[in-house]
Amino acid sequence: MINPSSGAGTATSTSWNDSLTGRFLEALFKAYEREGVRYVILRNYEKWPDDFGKDVDMVVHRDDVQRSHTIIRQLAKSMSLYCQALSKRSTHLSYRLLPGPIDGVERGVYLDVRTDIVHMGFVYLPGEIALGSRRLHDRYYILSPALESLAILLHCIMDKGYVRPSYRTRLLELRTGDADEFARAATAIVGPSLAERLADALASGQPETALSLRRAVLAARTRRDPATLARYVGAKCGAVWDRVSGWIRPRGVLVVLVGPDGAGKTTLSNAVCERFAATHIPTSPVYLGAQQPMLPTRKWSREIRRKLGYTPKERVIKDVNRRLRLRGLVHIMMDKWLRYLVEVRPRLARGEVVVLDRYFYDLRTFPHPLVQTPWVEAIVMACIPRPAIIFCLQADPALIAARKHELTVAETARQIALFQGLRRWVDDFHEVPVDGDMKAVVDTMTDHVMRLYTATRSPETIRV
Repeated sequence: MINPSSGAGTATSTSWNDSLTGRFLEALFKAYEREGVRYVILRNYEKWPDDFGKDVDMVVHRDDVQRSHTIIRQLAKSMSLYCQALSKRSTHLSYRLLPGPIDGVERGVYLDVRTDIVHMGFVYLPGEIALGSRRLHDRYYILSPALESLAILLHCIMDKGYVRPSYRTRLLELRTGDADEFARAATAIVGPSLAERLADALASGQPETALSLRRAVLAARTRRDPATLARYVGAKCGAVWDRVSGWIRPRGVLVVLVGPDGAGKTTLSNAVCERFAATHIPTSPVYLGAQQPMLPTRKWSREIRRKLGYTPKERVIKDVNRRLRLRGLVHIMMDKWLRYLVEVRPRLARGEVVVLDRYFYDLRTFPHPLVQTPWVEAIVMACIPRPAIIFCLQADPALIAARKHELTVAETARQIALFQGLRRWVDDFHEVPVDGDMKAVVDTMTDHVMRLYTATRSPETIRV
C-alpha cells in the first residue's frame, strides 16, 4: 500500500544508484525483506532518492535487531565501507558508513536504529505501535500518516522543545492523517484527554501549542509504563557519568603533526579536516604553537615589553649553534598545557578527532643541552598526554628550509632527526614524505585516521 500524501509515483531525475546512500539503502531494504527483518522508516523520506538528508531514522522490531546488525556489517564489508557503530544509552544503535579514501565530498550513510521511539531512554512511542502501522512505500516501509504525524509531534515535544520549520511543514501536510487511527494510537500512549489535545494542535494548524504538554506526556507515559521512568533516570545519570569518564579517558582521537618550520603542518592539518567536513565525524584543527599564547603571564609580558618600547631583535635564521634559557621553555610548556586543557581535552572528551599542528614534542628541538638528556626526556614524555597517532613530516632538509627561510638546512635536518626519535615513544608513528603529490599524502593520512577511528568503534564491540 502506498501513502498518497508522500508523493509516490512522482517523477524524479535521480536514481538510487547515483549515491552511496541510495545504493546502500536499496541493498539494506532487500536484505531486510529477504531475512524477514521488521522495520519502518520514521520520517524525512519524502525527497528520497534526490536528498537522503543527514541521517536515516528507523525502528526495528526488538527480536530482529541482531539480524539487522549482522546485515549492516555484511553489507559494509561487501561494499568496502568503513563501518563504525555506537550503542547509545538512549537505546539507539548508530552506524556511520563511509567509503575509503575519504574524499571530502561523499558524506556517507548515517543510520539510527532503535526498537522504540525514545528520549534519553524514556519511551514515548512504543515500537510495536509504530511497526503495527507500517505500509509499503516504493521499496521500503513507512509509518501511516497518522502515526508519522504523532511521532513527529511527540519528537518535537520530548526531544526538541520546539517545532523546526521542516517539521512544521510536514505536520501541516499530514495533520492527523486518519483521525480514528490517530486517536487510537495517541490514546494508547498518553490517554484520551491528552490525545484529544494533541489532535486539536494538529487540526488547528498550530503544532507549537502542544509543546507545553511535555510534563503531562511524561506523567501519562509513566502511569502506563512505570519502568520507563527508571530507564529515563538511569539514562540521565549515565549521561553524566559518560561526560565525567569522557574527560578522564577521552573517546576522541588525538592526531599530531610534527616537523620543522616549512614542513607543511598547518596546510596538511587543515586539508585532513576538510576531508572529514562532509562526513558525520567531528574533526577540528588546533594550533598548539608558541606564537599564539593563552597564558596571561605570556600576554602580560608581551604587553609590558611593548609599552616599554622594547625593540624586537632583528629576525635571524635559526641555526644549530643557538642556545636559549630554560626559563623560556618552562613558560612555553605551561602555556601549552593551558591550551591543551581548554582547547583540546574538551573536544576529545566529546569524541572528536583533533588534528594538532605542533604539540608538546616541540620541546625536543629546544636548543639546550639539558633537554636532550635521557632522564629529562623520560620524565617529560611520561607527563605528556600520548596521542593516538603521529605524522612526522619530512623531505629534503634543503627543500623544507627554503619554504620559510626560518631555519638553516642543518637545523632543519637536526629537527627532523629529533622528531623521528618519537618512534620509540608512540606506537602509531608514521613518517610522511611532503615533497610529492599532496593529494596522495592527504589520502594516506585520512586512511590512517579512519582505520584508527573505526577500530575504536567497531561493530564487533557492540552487544546487541
